[in-house]
Amino acid sequence: MTCATIPNARSNVTRTVHWDGHEFTVTIGLDPDTWQPAEVFCDTKKGGQMHVTIADACVWASIAMQNGVTPAELAKSLGDVPVPGAPKGTTGPASPLGAIVAAIMAEVRP
Repeated sequence: MTCATIPNARSNVTRTVHWDGHEFTVTIGLDPDTWQPAEVFCDTKKGGQMHVTIADACVWASIAMQNGVTPAELAKSLGDVPVPGAPKGTTGPASPLGAIVAAIMAEVRP
């Protein structure tokens, strides 16, 4: 597997993501040739251990995408849980990383 090299300056999209009462600022770097997500960074308002854990998870997600793992494959590999108060069968991300990957999925171009 060969890691894609992306330029230092590249387009990106920033989104606000919520999960279990936490708010994250997610920045998705786009590959300049394909305009597909190629990396992800995340900041949390609360900082601390949650921030470090999320930052590390984003490094893993970025490395995976740069080595050919699609955002859809990332999303499929993560857990989901029933959404309280939603219709039966409605699920949402089981972790902050799942919520971040959902934001990445929103940037995938057809």
